[in-house]
Amino acid sequence: MTSYATPAELRAIGLGGKTATTGPSTDANLQIALDAATDAINAVCNRPDGFISLSVATARTYTGSGEAYQWIDECTAITLVEVKESPTDTAYVAWAASDWLPFSGDPKYPDFNSLPYNGLMVVPDATYSHFIKGSFPPNRSPATPTVRVTAKWGYSVAAPARVKQACIAQAARWVKRGEGAWNDALASANMGTLLYLKEIDPDIKTMLVNARLVKPAIGRR
Repeated sequence: MTSYATPAELRAIGLGGKTATTGPSTDANLQIALDAATDAINAVCNRPDGFISLSVATARTYTGSGEAYQWIDECTAITLVEVKESPTDTAYVAWAASDWLPFSGDPKYPDFNSLPYNGLMVVPDATYSHFIKGSFPPNRSPATPTVRVTAKWGYSVAAPARVKQACIAQAARWVKRGEGAWNDALASANMGTLLYLKEIDPDIKTMLVNARLVKPAIGRR
C-alpha cells in the first residue's frame, strides 16, 4: 500500500528541512515511519483499502442483495459488473455498462457525482431488474457470491490533504521518539509529562475525526 507522504515531504514539513542521510534519518528509515503512520491512519479511519485507490482495477465478489441496488466496497472507478443468473451457476454474465450506475451515499437519495462510490443500482428499463440474491430460499444454505465487480478500490485517487498532513505529523513524531530510545512519554517544562500510548496521537486522531474521514465501524457491506 502506498504511503501518504514521501521521505522528502517528511524532511521538509515534519523535520524542519533536516537533510541528514545517516542514522535514523535515511530515506529507508523515514519510509518505515511513513508506512507505519499510513497503516495506523487506515486502522483508525476503518479503511482497510486505504485512502489512495489502486491504479489497476481488480475483481471482488459479493453476495447478491436481491434488490435493485448492491452495496460494494469504496472505489473510484468501476470497469465491469458481472452477475450470476442463479446461486448455483458457476459462470458470471457481464452486464452492459448501460444496465448499471455507480453511486455513493444512500440508494434512496443517491449521489452520482461524488467519490468514492459504495454502491451500484440497476438502471430503469435495463435488461435486468435486480442483483441475484446469493442464497437459496428460504435461506437453506450459507450465502454464496453472485456479484463480481472489477474496480479501482479505495477512497480517492490521491490522498486527501488532511490525511497527508496527519501522516507526516505522526511519522515525524515517531522519528523523534526513536531518537529518544522510543520513550512512551516526553517531558515538557510547560506541560509536564505527555503520554503517547494510543495507536496514533490524540490530536492527530481528532484531525481525522473532524474532517469526517473515519468510516463508521459497521463492517463491510
